[in-house]
Amino acid sequence: MNVIKILEKLVEFKTDSTTCDDYQPCADYICEVLEFLDFDVQIIDGNAPDGKPRPNVLAQRMVGAEHTMLYAAHFVVVPPGKEWLTDPYKLTEKDGKLYGRGASDDKAAIAAFLEATKDMKPKINIKVMFNCDEEVGAKYGLGYCAEHKKDWLNGITLTWIADASTHMISIGASGVLGGKVIVKGLGTHAGYNFRGKNPINMLVKFLAELEKYDDMGKEKLSIASSPPGCPIPKVWKRFSITMLKAGYQTNIVPDVAEAGIDLRFLPEENQKDAESHFEDFFNKCCEKTGIDATYEFIYGHEGFYQEVTPQIERFRQLVSEDFGELVFGGELGGNDGPFIKRLGIPTIAFGPIADNTRIHMNNEYITIETLNKMTHAITKVLQEF
Repeated sequence: MNVIKILEKLVEFKTDSTTCDDYQPCADYICEVLEFLDFDVQIIDGNAPDGKPRPNVLAQRMVGAEHTMLYAAHFVVVPPGKEWLTDPYKLTEKDGKLYGRGASDDKAAIAAFLEATKDMKPKINIKVMFNCDEEVGAKYGLGYCAEHKKDWLNGITLTWIADASTHMISIGASGVLGGKVIVKGLGTHAGYNFRGKNPINMLVKFLAELEKYDDMGKEKLSIASSPPGCPIPKVWKRFSITMLKAGYQTNIVPDVAEAGIDLRFLPEENQKDAESHFEDFFNKCCEKTGIDATYEFIYGHEGFYQEVTPQIERFRQLVSEDFGELVFGGELGGNDGPFIKRLGIPTIAFGPIADNTRIHMNNEYITIETLNKMTHAITKVLQEF
């Protein structure tokens, strides 16, 4: 079985973050392969209150080395969405590209590792975490493992988060808060709209004011450099309105309207400070518009920032041999790194997510070239670090 076949199998599992379907069979498959590769393997369930399985795969191969590296990636994917040109759960090759949900984010990182460690004699001790729930805050994924398996994490000298891009070595990642804005009105028959109070009209007016928070994000910048090609040289705060939900029939004025929101705050920013700053702005929007809106954050976690050490510089040199001369910077997206970094373990991120691979969109893909390069880079690091 080669790396493409492994990725093909992983993509077939419908590990959608909104349903948790196929979490368990996917984790079981990964365990089966790791055991074949002589790893000691265990599954830790995140004990989510909804009762659905939240399996997390932990594995290790200890060779008595001085250094121990943790390699972490996630098998959860975002919902496939619509307008795919191929079946999102069937890896499809076309013109050197492999299409499928999770092909780039982040199942390629798992497939590359499984292929790279086949018939390998590593120079360092290897620990592995392949987790669920990263796309929805990781509370029952790596976040749970970091809290409940601290003894297992002892002795790690560097964590490699493989949920990242190919164009830099990430020494930080943005914090994330995801939630919704709610405006309540008074529903009525649309023919008698004067008897009601349309929450959609109020929400539209309110969001026009709230979206200005994105502009405020440029006022304070991170100490971490932005990824290459960004319009601002340092990582900045970003705010997006991501979903709209209201009504169920055209001739009825609804009672309530909601909007999904996504806030990415600075890698080194405290989550409570980020929440407080947003709350102040939100309240000012309520005062300015006269609309009694509310909001709630459903999930989120802090980012992280990591100083460059000689060990991390060595990692950069090794990976650069496959991907060209790489720089250090901070990820605009979030990842599971903060849960490990807060334990005092040095943490960096580098992964198979190349530019324009349409992650979180329809027709997500990874090139065969990138997949092979990632596999070779993992081999090089584990044998030469």
